[in-house]
Order: sequence, then C-alpha cells, then structure tokens
Amino acid sequence: MKPLILYSSQNIASLNIARQIEGNIDMVDVRDSIIGFQPPETNRDYYIVLSSHSSKSGIPSATVHVPGNWGKAELGGLDSRLCISYPSKMLEIISRYEPLKYRGFEITYEVDHHGPFFGKPVMFVELGSDERYWNDSEAAKVIARAVLDSIDSSNEYDVYFGIDGTHYVPKLTRYSLENRVAYSHLLARYQDGFRDEMFKQALELSIERVDGILVAKKAVDKYQKDYIRGFAERYGVEVKFI
Repeated sequence: MKPLILYSSQNIASLNIARQIEGNIDMVDVRDSIIGFQPPETNRDYYIVLSSHSSKSGIPSATVHVPGNWGKAELGGLDSRLCISYPSKMLEIISRYEPLKYRGFEITYEVDHHGPFFGKPVMFVELGSDERYWNDSEAAKVIARAVLDSIDSSNEYDVYFGIDGTHYVPKLTRYSLENRVAYSHLLARYQDGFRDEMFKQALELSIERVDGILVAKKAVDKYQKDYIRGFAERYGVEVKFI
C-alpha cells in the first residue's frame, strides 16, 4: 500500500510539513485551498493530505481525521458524503505525535468535517492552531516523521466507528491511544449524522473491516443512545458504550 502525499504551497503549515518530507517520497502541490482542491488522479493506493488546523483557542495541536460531511457541505466536499478511511494508518500517525505532548501540544483526532471528496482512502494530517504553530519547524518535523514512519508500518488494529461529544472526541482519542483501537469515521453529538444512511457509510467506507460502533456514553443524549441501539439491532452491528 503506497500513498500519494498532497500539500498546498498556499497553506503555511502544509508547506512547512512538506519541506520536512521533501526528498523522501513523491508529493504533489495542489496549489489551491487545502480543502477546496480537486484531488489528482493517481495509481497510488491512498492519499495523505498535509494541512493546517485552525482554532480560535490558538492551542498548539497535531491532529488527524478523515474528510467528509455528515450533512451539508459547508467547507468543500459533497453533502452527506464521507470518504473512504484508512483507520490503522491514522492510528499509526497520531501515536507518533507523542514528542509534541511534552511541548504542550494537544494530540487529537477530529471528526469528519470538510472536503474535498476523494474516491480513494484519505486522511488529513494537520498542524495548528494558528500562525505561530503553522511556522513551527520542529513540530512540522515531528509530524513529517510520523507520516513517513507510518507508511512503512504494516500494523493493523481493531476498527470501530466512533461517536463522542465534541469536535476533538477527547474520550475516544484517549481510548484509541491507550488501547490501540482505530476509527473508520468519527461523529460528534452536534453533527447531522444520526441517520441510517450516514451510519452505514461510517461502517462501510473503510479500507479495513469495521468491527462495530464505539460510543462515549456520557457524551450523547438519551435520544442518541436509543437511536444507536436501535440501529445496531436493525443491522446486527456490535455497539460498545465506554
């Protein structure tokens, strides 16, 4: 399984990480908005997109997630369409962000939340959360090394569709890193994803088999718990509340 790495010279963090990778693997500069470009066709097996992460908090962060939209496509991509994920590869990457914890960085997954739409497995690898950290060459070096090391890994993990309370899925991030569990897709309680059609995508759009649904039980309300249990019964899917 070989990736094509994409970056944008118009995105500070994306370019910064790409400079740390340059010469080690083929990359393509999309020369456009990092969430609005048209993915290039490739004979490679999956995409890794290098990107900035933005947050009003300005907290330094290193993230990974699958692009896609649970509802209306407000930041690129297609309405109510998720992309194909590569769960074990994302876990391999985020677990290698560890050195950044000692510099005060937040290490986290994000929920699916923006475009573009890809026809092959894809993940976004992001450095944030504002210009101070987009220009942080040492942080970019850690992320670049995480990407390169993950490419050479053949490790595979149990995979679940994860549901948590917020954009940064704090409980599921901790659970993943502590228990070596990977995620196909991630949904937050506020997103418009509690529909059969979207749950089916979350379970089916993965390069790896998805074992079931993993839910941070205190992060969802009664209606959502009942819907999750009902979906699991209708379709014979395992569900775990943690």
